[in-house]
Amino acid sequence: MMKKTLLFAMMAMWCGACAATDLQSNPELRAMNRADAADREPDKIDWTVVNAKDAQRRQRVSEMLAHGEIRTAEDFYFAGMIYQHGEGPEDIRLAQAFATIASKLEPEHPAPKWLFAASWDRYLMWKKLPQWYGTQYQVSKEGVRTLYPVDPNAVTDAERAAFHVPSLAEAMAEVKAPD
Repeated sequence: MMKKTLLFAMMAMWCGACAATDLQSNPELRAMNRADAADREPDKIDWTVVNAKDAQRRQRVSEMLAHGEIRTAEDFYFAGMIYQHGEGPEDIRLAQAFATIASKLEPEHPAPKWLFAASWDRYLMWKKLPQWYGTQYQVSKEGVRTLYPVDPNAVTDAERAAFHVPSLAEAMAEVKAPD
């Protein structure tokens, strides 16, 4: 229920954001996005710690949204990136909704389009279905990186390009390239 309420509030905020033209992006949200990315940089990640930080960031994004502090395309994109690292399909669908709003507010910006594709692939992973765009990888306990299974017929490479995603051949070559 809270997720549906959050989504409704987000849509209401989007309508308000569409009417505004001179808004400044939220610096706290930008910093949260940087922290989210930094948590994923080390070779050895303590996922227990990172997952706790992720939950705190998602909670803060929800509070910001409720207080009308997410207004620009960049804000919606950063909120989507934070929700992209959520705990389940509902969080991932919110990431996709944030990406959609960001893309509508700034149609020429490539990052929200990529996030839309990546969040859809991640949602499909949660549902144990093949991804469409080829944005999601897995790392085994042995450290071997593989591309999560892709439905090669779901979208074309031209559609992947429209979402600023590499071709399927490029995504597959990524796992074969030495680190």
